Amino acid sequence: MSSPKNQHKDKTSPTKFWTPTRIGVNLAILVTLTLIATAFIKGKREESAAEAVAATNTPTIGAVRRRSGRTPLAELSTDVMSSKFEMLTGKPAHLADYTGKVVVLNLWATWCGPCRIEIPHLVELAKEFKDRGVEVIGLTTEDKVDTDEAVKDFVKAFEINYPIGWANQEISSVVLNNSPSIPQSIIIGKDGKLHRHLIGFNPRLTPPMLRSAVEEAIAK
Repeated sequence: MSSPKNQHKDKTSPTKFWTPTRIGVNLAILVTLTLIATAFIKGKREESAAEAVAATNTPTIGAVRRRSGRTPLAELSTDVMSSKFEMLTGKPAHLADYTGKVVVLNLWATWCGPCRIEIPHLVELAKEFKDRGVEVIGLTTEDKVDTDEAVKDFVKAFEINYPIGWANQEISSVVLNNSPSIPQSIIIGKDGKLHRHLIGFNPRLTPPMLRSAVEEAIAK
């Protein structure tokens, strides 16, 4: 019979579960899961932010009221059509001067981010429809006294190929009445009547919508 001392020696010592290797593996798994969760949450936040921006910049078309409350202009009065605004050349102009042509009137500003993105599209539009009786006009909502040189520099930098001027009070108050945000574009038909009013700019939606509106106005 074994002595108590020998019995104690025969017992196998229990193996430790939390070995350095197991601890390391579990820590690596924990870190990986944390990184995955963080990336997922970040992606969802960025997706939500992108959707919010797209919704904000989605243009309102025609006479449809969107949830944002932005309502496109329904018509242009004789006073607006005959009101005088100054061009970059220093010469005065009136919207009525362009009767017989399709006019794309864009309200913008040098400080406006979406305007800067939209302008190259307007440059291309002006070039494409130049020989089809279409006149693109850009009127900045900025004060002429403070921005004369800045606007001239801007036109050169963006190689704008269509007439630029300053929006007068009559045009600004009417076009921006329901939404003060810019850019905004109105398409005036050859008969001097409002054809479309686009509020806001979306890189994916606005260019084809604007081109379609111009084509429709030409066909009338």
